[in-house]
Amino acid sequence: MATQKERNAETRRRLLSAARQVFAENGYANATVADIVKRAGRAHGSFYLHFTNKEAALQALLEDAMAGLAVDSRTLWRWDEPELSVRKSVHRFVEEFGENRDLWLLLDQRSSLEPAFKKMSDQWFEQLSGGIVRAMLSTEAPGLLPSLDPEILAHVFAAMLSDSTRAAYQESQSWTTGELADEISSIWSRTLGYTEVTAAAEDGVKPTRPANRRRRQKPDR
Repeated sequence: MATQKERNAETRRRLLSAARQVFAENGYANATVADIVKRAGRAHGSFYLHFTNKEAALQALLEDAMAGLAVDSRTLWRWDEPELSVRKSVHRFVEEFGENRDLWLLLDQRSSLEPAFKKMSDQWFEQLSGGIVRAMLSTEAPGLLPSLDPEILAHVFAAMLSDSTRAAYQESQSWTTGELADEISSIWSRTLGYTEVTAAAEDGVKPTRPANRRRRQKPDR
């Protein structure tokens, strides 16, 4: 016999799955709670035990997608194999965007209309760029020019990755998403000097793990 907690979790899962289907089929603006509970096969009141409205259901779907991407990024990154880690991380991001493109595109649409989703979009971008800068600092980015600020560069990389991927899935291109991921990976690795790290490793030079360093302090304004 399933426990109450397990039944609640299953109901929430069904409601979120149904909400995603209804948003895709009817459009977010036309979707109703009645549509969602009917698709989920649950009582109308059960929806409000988990979500205050359809906005909260979409936010939950987006939070789950963001959390999954963050876990993948942390799992794929290895400080001693930065070039391979960049390639795996970029490819996984592009693949994951494709798997959840309906959610990411909904986030873009709602961000221009509702402050709550604009805030969520901003937080997601900061999460993405934050993960990139932490990865760069963990390997000391040997090819990074001293004049470049890691935080600014991380934001540039994050914008390159997110905007290029979004365009790839929205527009008809002559190249594949895999080719896009390869190009972005190459640009990142060359900019950061990771290709030199890989070459040294192949020549039998074992990289040493860098000591933690403090992030550059921003000047007072």
